Amino acid sequence: MKSLTISQILLSLSTLTILFMLYYVLKKKPLVQLQKIFATALVCVLIVSTGVLIQSICNTYFNINPVPFESYIYIGTCFLPVSIFFTALAFNNTKLKFKLKYILVFIIPVISIIMVWTNNYHHLFYKEYSSNLGEMKYGNYFNIHTIYTYGLLIISIIMLLKNSIKNSGLFSKQSLLICTGTAICLIINIIGTLGILNLSIFATPISFSIAMLFYAIAIFKFNFLSVAPIALQKVVDRISD
Repeated sequence: MKSLTISQILLSLSTLTILFMLYYVLKKKPLVQLQKIFATALVCVLIVSTGVLIQSICNTYFNINPVPFESYIYIGTCFLPVSIFFTALAFNNTKLKFKLKYILVFIIPVISIIMVWTNNYHHLFYKEYSSNLGEMKYGNYFNIHTIYTYGLLIISIIMLLKNSIKNSGLFSKQSLLICTGTAICLIINIIGTLGILNLSIFATPISFSIAMLFYAIAIFKFNFLSVAPIALQKVVDRISD
């Protein structure tokens, strides 16, 4: 029997790390809104990581077609940018109130998932599947999905930086760590999608895991989820003054 590849081992370790982080975040009581939203982002990454890992193992050792696994993997891929977006919103609010306009954020991700699930009938998401990102042949709708995904991530980063400058006067270490982690995801995935470097399907979940590592530093080193959101902290500081 073949032994596990380096990529499979790294992805296994990153998946275990995400599981530990999810446990750590959810065990801190009482759960605040920011914790719940951040946990949702972790779940999305966990879906992608476990999906790619199982897909790889089944294809490598049992010759199972890898394409059907994409229907599961893209659930996490499509909703991760949304969860990061709401993390950015919650980071600057004591209590984020859901508004009807926020439903618009979910439209493209839902359509993307439907496109992946029904791809065999129209091939609008990808025309030819490959374990190598550079060799993947995408359909016309994939461009819409890509622009929206990267656009929402970039907007989230800008929001975090803007809120840090506005409320703290300086970039907070927590925000910078989150922005850096998200930027790594963007860069690696753009490089793989455009075929600039020869990257495999492992690049996406591993890059997500790297982002989670930066988030973990924000949580464990700087106690990110234990502090009050920026808006509340600013009020407290003014009262003290």
